Formats: sequence, C-alpha cells, structure tokens
Amino acid sequence: MTPEPVIWDGGVPVLDAQAFTLPCGLEVIVHEDHLVPLCAVWVGYRVGSSDEGDGTSGFAHLFEHMFKNSVHLAGRHHYEVLREAGATDANAQTGTDRTLYHEIMPRAALDTALWIEADRMGYFLPALDDQRLAKQQQVVQAERRQRYENAPYGPERFAVAEALYPDGHPLRYLTIGRHEDIAAATQARVEQFYRTWYVPANATMVLAGDVTRAEAEALCERWFGSFPSSRRPARRAWAQPAIAGPVRLEVTDPLAALVRVRRAWHGPATHTLDDVALDVLALALATPGTGRLWRALVYERSLAQRVSVYVQSGRLGGEFHVIADLRAGSAVAEAEKVIDEVMAGVMSGNGVGLEDRDIGRAVRRREAGLLWRLDGLGRRAALICGAQLATGVPQVAEELMRYLAMDVATVRAAAGRWLGTEQMVEVVTRAGRA
Repeated sequence: MTPEPVIWDGGVPVLDAQAFTLPCGLEVIVHEDHLVPLCAVWVGYRVGSSDEGDGTSGFAHLFEHMFKNSVHLAGRHHYEVLREAGATDANAQTGTDRTLYHEIMPRAALDTALWIEADRMGYFLPALDDQRLAKQQQVVQAERRQRYENAPYGPERFAVAEALYPDGHPLRYLTIGRHEDIAAATQARVEQFYRTWYVPANATMVLAGDVTRAEAEALCERWFGSFPSSRRPARRAWAQPAIAGPVRLEVTDPLAALVRVRRAWHGPATHTLDDVALDVLALALATPGTGRLWRALVYERSLAQRVSVYVQSGRLGGEFHVIADLRAGSAVAEAEKVIDEVMAGVMSGNGVGLEDRDIGRAVRRREAGLLWRLDGLGRRAALICGAQLATGVPQVAEELMRYLAMDVATVRAAAGRWLGTEQMVEVVTRAGRA
C-alpha cells in the first residue's frame, strides 16, 4: 500500500519518512509522493561555520563552492549537468551548523542526481588542484567584499559579531570567514577538512517524490554501496560567552542611508522551548501593523522607518536581534528610550506588556508558515532534512507543538532569562567615513 505523504494526528502533520542506513554510514530518508513524476534530492552534511576554528573561518562556505565539481564531471559544473538532465531547481547553502545541496529532477533523471551526489561525496579530491582552489578563494573573497564589506550596514554585522564572541570563537567571524583564513586554505588543509566532515556517516540524504523505498534502496546501493564504512566525527562544543554589558558601540558606514540602532543578545540553542518563545516574541514585537515595537517606533512616535526583530539559533546557542532604521532627523536617544520602554514592558507585564492576542497572532503565523511548507515537494524535503540534521527526528510535529503551547507567561519568562540590559550589545550605525 502506498503511504500518504502527510497524515494528520491530533491536529499536527506527520510526514512519511522511511529511513535506512547504508553500510558506509550514509543516512537515507525516503518520502514517497507519487502525484507527479518528480524527485527531490536533499543532501545535508553536519558541518558549518560552528565547526571551524584555529584559522579555518570560512572553510565550510569555501568548501560549498568547491564541492560543485568532482573527478568524473571532467571539469563541467554540476549545475550544468543537472540542468541538461531537466532539473527544475538546484542550489546549495552553508549555515552555522550544516551545508546543504539539493536538486529537483524528473523521475527519469534521478540516477543523474544520485551520480552527482555520489561522485562529489566519494571523488572530490582527485579533481582538486591549486588552480581550482585559487579560483574559488577569489570567488569567496569577492563575495565577502560585495555582500559584507561594500554593502550597506556591512560593517555593523562584523561589529556585532565581534562584540558577542571572543577571538577564536567560530561564530565571531560569520559564515563568510576572514580574508586571511580563506587565503590560507591550502590543498592539504582542504583535504583534511574534507576527510573529516564529508564522510558518508556525517550526511543525511532525503529522496522525496515519485520513488518507493525499495527503488531508493536499490539506487543507493548502486551509487553509494561501494563506499567504505565511515564514522560521524565529534563536533566541538563551545561555552556560550558572557556579556558584561551593556556594551555600546558606534560605527560609520558611507553606504548607510539611515541611522540604525541594533541591539543583540545571546540566545538559547536551536529547537528548545526558549528558542521558540523568543521567536514568538520577535513576531509579537515587529510584525508590521500589530507588533508592539513596530507600532511604538513607526506608527505612534514616527521615529523609525523600519523595525525588524529576529532570532537565529544553532547548536552553540542563538542570538536575538532588534533593529530600528531611524527616520531622518530622529534622535538616537529617543529611539533607545522607546525600545527600553517596550522591552521593559515585555518582561514586567506593565504598560506595553504582551497580551494573549499578541502571542496568538505570532503562533498562527508560524503555524501557517509550516502548513505552506507542506505544500511542495522540495519544501517538504527541506523540512525533513533540516529536522533530521538538527534533532535526529525527521518530523516537525514536536516543533509545532512547542509553538502551539506558547503563552504570555512562557514568553515573558524566556525574555527575562535572555534579554536583560546587562546582557546586551548595541551598535549604532551612522553615515560617514571611518
């Protein structure tokens, strides 16, 4: 009997996720959906910028660029091969904790996608030479200049990270890394990085779409069955740094059109109750039209042109960011006072404190976002892969239940634990030249 892609149990979705592990250690999850003749292939490696250190900042991202080629492609870019085979989508991304590669293929071309993934997993090093490495080093350094150094508010991003994390901590240098570390990536260091992190046992592959488990097992045996046994490497733990705050800094940025006030705090690790609570708080503060901080700064006081609040979290902990881009002529001190008042109200429950409807709106937005992601083969493959990499369970029901359980008291308590003034970093960006 063909399984349903998604079933509902107690009001929460349960995704078809049939898992098996190959002798080489590669973890495979099959998500059957035979509605259309397409297959989504998601391969996630448990390595990101949080695994760097000792002069290797930016290596995970640099590796993502280099990993788009392998020996049997004979110099061709893998995107070119995938497009010729009919891929409707193909991309890659690097984060703090994982590196992802994906493609969506016609069912008849699934072998091509698996050949690509197997070839670069098993045959990357023979195609590596100094010329190829140097080319990708230049590409990544150009990306750093374009997206960070020569972009509006780029200096602010570096200033915040340097204030939150001490020298040597991998999150201090952002995923893009430092120029000097990227330039120092020799073939020997790249080979060591590959042999450590890109072994089959450190990867999860999701095959979603018009493929059965039996077919998936046969295909994976064909393309990955000859790989030797491997072991998942241990990941280094880092203590979350303490902030002796408040820390206040100013940076000048010739590309900044508006004065920006950014506040940042350390936050909890991903997929925890406090992580969810702070995410709900971020929505309750900054959603245009209803967010408490948005209304105070944009609508009621006309001090800011834009307000955003967001959480980013990973295995080493998280961050909570409040950003206000001020209207021309607005005083920084006045905007800071309003932010102080709103944040104090969040934690005390007085004045502009949170209400049940604020939490309800935020939870419904996250629930709706999850439901939208269930409508699409690639999005479901991404959900399954992301959940498996983060928690070891290829489901989203537990995370959704944490959101549905949120209330004012839970959110307020999390804010009290993480968002104290003494734990805060503030960076004010002004237009001008350093």
